[in-house]
Amino acid sequence: MVRKVLIGCMISIMCWVFSAICQVICTPDKTAVSVKSGDIFVFTVSNPNPPQDISIKVYDANGKYVRTLFEKCTTETQFKIPWNLKDADGKTVNPGKYTVKVQTGLNLVLDATFGKNGIIGGDDTFISPRNVRVDKKGCVYVLDYGAGIIFKFNPDGTPANDIAGKNKIMGPSSPYWVNIAVDEDGRIYGTVGHSVLVYDGKTGEQIYYVGEFFGNDVGWETTKGGLGWPSWVGLNSDYRLYASCPGYSYWAGFDRRKKGKEGGLWRSKGGIPGESGDTDGKKAIYLAHAYYTNRNGITKWIDKDTSVEIAYSITSFTDPVKKTTEQMANVYGVAFDKESGIFLVQRDPVRIIKISDNGFGFDFVKQFASPGNDASKLEFMAPKDAAVSPDGKYLYVIEDGEPISKTNTAPGLARLMKYKITYQDEKQITILVQ
Repeated sequence: MVRKVLIGCMISIMCWVFSAICQVICTPDKTAVSVKSGDIFVFTVSNPNPPQDISIKVYDANGKYVRTLFEKCTTETQFKIPWNLKDADGKTVNPGKYTVKVQTGLNLVLDATFGKNGIIGGDDTFISPRNVRVDKKGCVYVLDYGAGIIFKFNPDGTPANDIAGKNKIMGPSSPYWVNIAVDEDGRIYGTVGHSVLVYDGKTGEQIYYVGEFFGNDVGWETTKGGLGWPSWVGLNSDYRLYASCPGYSYWAGFDRRKKGKEGGLWRSKGGIPGESGDTDGKKAIYLAHAYYTNRNGITKWIDKDTSVEIAYSITSFTDPVKKTTEQMANVYGVAFDKESGIFLVQRDPVRIIKISDNGFGFDFVKQFASPGNDASKLEFMAPKDAAVSPDGKYLYVIEDGEPISKTNTAPGLARLMKYKITYQDEKQITILVQ
């Protein structure tokens, strides 16, 4: 009996030691490279416990994101990753010190300091929250579609009573807006009818609108500034506004500083743009597919200033951990993580999927969540949307109060959750570009 106990203890200790030492190791072939030499860094990565998600990213001396070298769930035990001294935009970096972060074990942890134990709602706060957005100050906006209200909360989840003394904008009817966005100046954008309404973030008053009815141009051949029942609205840092009209199988780009049709820049052709999406803040737009495809994935589009082009799509993924190949469906939320990753909210079946844009396609990173009501365990009934904080450290998830699906009439829990994006292990390597 004693021997069995000792053996059991030894096995437990050995397993603990094995798990502690079985960490990913990333080794550069040199510690310094000269820009003028034309040389590059090559990192050798040892992954002793595959499959697992691995993220390798470069940051400058100020902690600013430079480029993702690798981010996916991999079965490889050893591989090499080059860095050609280019940033995410393809520009050669300046001389200086750089940090390479190697992170494994992506996880989402409920932030108990937000709202009530990490949650706003789940009571009578919301009726049917549909969208969540976060401004540059970390304030959170929630569109309650069922109530016809746009709510604003402080970063800690308390009401932000700075919209004419209130934390909300009331629509003239319910439902009213379909989707919302917030720009760098605090203006709020809401899609309705055939346009996007623009509101002053301090007074809550509508100040103008972007786009309008397309008139007699039934074939949509010449009208750049026309919109037909826009659903999703998104922004980038170059005064661009994007609005998707899935019912008409197109989406359009605007200069959001201009009113009505004046701001119309281009209208898409082809593709299956849907009701949710996000941008990288530059020229890339990630749009979920339309309802008539069962929202079966997302497409990356590139804004070419006077037109838009499809880069690539994803409709399925292989999960090396579960050893399954799975088709995407019911993708209702898309949230760019401010670097190269995208969180996708899938409603039925319930899950949150993390993928990464490698510049040539999408890589699967990890999937989370399951049906239930315990948010701390990543359980949801009917998740609907997501957003990442400006610093990329938090993920906000909306769950609405509508029926889960046509075949499952149970309602969601009408709540907003805030999760910290964490990793089980992180290492940093300092390298020098001369």
